[in-house]
Amino acid sequence: MDTDMTKSCEMDNLVVAYFGQDCDIINPECDFDNLLNHYLSTSQPFNLRMLLANIQEFEQEPDGIQIFSERYKYDFAPDRWDMTVIEWLSDVRQRVVNELHAKGYSSDLSEL
Repeated sequence: MDTDMTKSCEMDNLVVAYFGQDCDIINPECDFDNLLNHYLSTSQPFNLRMLLANIQEFEQEPDGIQIFSERYKYDFAPDRWDMTVIEWLSDVRQRVVNELHAKGYSSDLSEL
């Protein structure tokens, strides 16, 4: 996993723009499902698959959850939605996979 926090990744778009401090701009209640639905409906399949790749990196690296927490500590706290980082990533991953499949796209990262 590239731990260079200055490099942008698709997770930045999701976390900062949709689940960050200004999430009430997208959804006044900052509802998890509404925020994620908005991201899913406005993102291209390529971006969704890039997000899956980012999630996979965070989940598979021994220190990935710590890296995730450090990277987004000023923009995002999953406990706002009564979730841990692991639960939040898992929920997002499953919803992204479901969205890709519903639209007829593969979620197989080997096809990137």
